[in-house]
Amino acid sequence: MRGREMSYMHGWFSIELAREKNARMLAEAEERRLLARLAPRKSIWTVIRVRVARSMVWLAVALERDATWQAVRQKLEAPRHT
Repeated sequence: MRGREMSYMHGWFSIELAREKNARMLAEAEERRLLARLAPRKSIWTVIRVRVARSMVWLAVALERDATWQAVRQKLEAPRHT
């Protein structure tokens, strides 16, 4: 009988710990969500400028694919100074 009581208590305690952990994680997630809403947002022009710049870099890499790979190969083949 004693073994069953211990098993029951252990199971109950484990469930309570899991509930507390879940509640804590939900509270932390809610706090992060609220803080993210309060954080200053980037202007739309900044977002557009960043997207255009990334697109231009990708376009340049695509157009100069051979030169890009040659530069990468040279960098990889260069002797390392340790």
